[in-house]
Amino acid sequence: MGFVLGLGGPYHHDASACLVADGHVIAFAEEERFSRIKHHRHSRSAAAAAAWCLHQAGIGWSDIDEVAVAWNPHWPNRCEYLTDEDVIAELIGPHAHHAGGPRQLTVIGHHRAHAASAFYPAGVTDAAVVVADGSGDGVATSIHHGTRTGLHTVHEIPFTQSLGWFYQAATTHAGLGDWTNAGKLMGLAAYGRPAIDLDFLRPTRGGYHLDLTGYGLAPSIDQTARYSDFSYYRNLHRTYSKAFTDAGVPAQPSAGYDTHRGIAADLAASVQLLLQQCLISVVTTAVKETGASAVCLAGGVALNCTTNGILARTPEITSLFVQPAAGDAGCALGAALELAHRRGEYTMPGPHQTHALLGPAYDNHAIETALHAVGANYTTPPDIAAAAARLLADGRVIGWHQGRAEAGPRALGARSILADPRTTALRDRINRDIKRRELWRPLAPSMLDLAPWTTTPDGPAEFMIVAHDATPQAQQHIPGVVHADGTLRPQRVTPDNQPTYARLLHAFEAETGIGVVLNTSFNVPGEPIVESPADALRSGARLGLDALVIGDYLTIPPQNTTR
Repeated sequence: MGFVLGLGGPYHHDASACLVADGHVIAFAEEERFSRIKHHRHSRSAAAAAAWCLHQAGIGWSDIDEVAVAWNPHWPNRCEYLTDEDVIAELIGPHAHHAGGPRQLTVIGHHRAHAASAFYPAGVTDAAVVVADGSGDGVATSIHHGTRTGLHTVHEIPFTQSLGWFYQAATTHAGLGDWTNAGKLMGLAAYGRPAIDLDFLRPTRGGYHLDLTGYGLAPSIDQTARYSDFSYYRNLHRTYSKAFTDAGVPAQPSAGYDTHRGIAADLAASVQLLLQQCLISVVTTAVKETGASAVCLAGGVALNCTTNGILARTPEITSLFVQPAAGDAGCALGAALELAHRRGEYTMPGPHQTHALLGPAYDNHAIETALHAVGANYTTPPDIAAAAARLLADGRVIGWHQGRAEAGPRALGARSILADPRTTALRDRINRDIKRRELWRPLAPSMLDLAPWTTTPDGPAEFMIVAHDATPQAQQHIPGVVHADGTLRPQRVTPDNQPTYARLLHAFEAETGIGVVLNTSFNVPGEPIVESPADALRSGARLGLDALVIGDYLTIPPQNTTR
């Protein structure tokens, strides 16, 4: 059996590892889940994620045929292999490096890795593949043609034309935080009017054009020397601050619970609309130039559910696949699959990815050990799904920890906080009292059947990454998961992939007549999604959840037994 390992996150954030065996994904994990540092910021190390991938397969470093990294450390020069021992030790950990780890890593370009993460799991043999992010290896947006022979790059747009950095800068200017909070801007956009003219960015027939010359940053000047030391990035954010201010939007103070009206919301709406127009233009160009009607998306910008929803409803696009781990962590998946394809170990077309449950799971012994370590009282109901459904129907908010962890930033019923979607009161309680964040943040639904709830029930809905228009029935009966713009971002749950979660939904439907639950990520503010049972118990206590379901075990904190 041939094993290849992909590594992501060499830009000091979102480190990850993915193991592929004979072309099949065996394991994927993000380093943040082990380090408990969100995005695993300020480190390249994917040591814990890589070690877990090998452990999951029952192999050692000597069994790995080749390791790929989604990064060219010598950009703008070409580089096929990374041989710097210090950097390799930084990526996989010094212990692994000295215990038979690789002495050479195959370099897969950053955007090529993103593109591979979207194309190979899409299960198609002809696709327009678009990657849009902040920047990687000097590229901000790229178009590729995916065929039976692999990926062929059509266009690359440089970092000086970054849609991702534009969106990040607007997030900061609106008082919503740094680049890790870009999703807030998308949620806030629903409350504003796109009335602010940001004339420095415009969609064009072939894509888009960004020109900040009027603010002292001309796109025609070669900025290559200032890319690697981040001085261009810092200057860009200062330039954007001036551009937004000149457009009539002074820098906003840190957003609070009630920041969903006024100038910040209008900026969010204006930026969101402009991003949509530009990305749709890029995708339209990709479809025309490749002649393909299937579209695959990756890169951080591909996490924009609103834009994805518009693309999914575009008549010229016959199918849309968005990699659930669309951010930089997903590059480990793409690097591994691209390497497997080059080695002749990946057969086209591969299977269509229908779930993201690729991370660690924990058996009953591990769960009981964690419960005993904190002195938790617990029960083992004969049907844990039915017991959880009764709690939800009774208005409880529960932590749900089941099976293998999800890949990507969306909780998909493996490491989730669940509640009854029939009321906005529970949505508000989760945002205000549990997650302690802005009240206007949308929460998403997991459901058995899309037909009653969305106007496009056959659209892509595996990963809560595509917005659907809500039906009147959804707005009336599950308002807790319908956003202010009349959309929801659903997850369609299937018994084949998530049998316990599907049973929960069936049981909740038997209790309430609604086969939908409100689902948000199981994490405390500022931390990654929980990974282990110990993480779940610790975070559940800090969040004040009414109950925790971990595998077959139910624990209700003493203070919540009479809620």
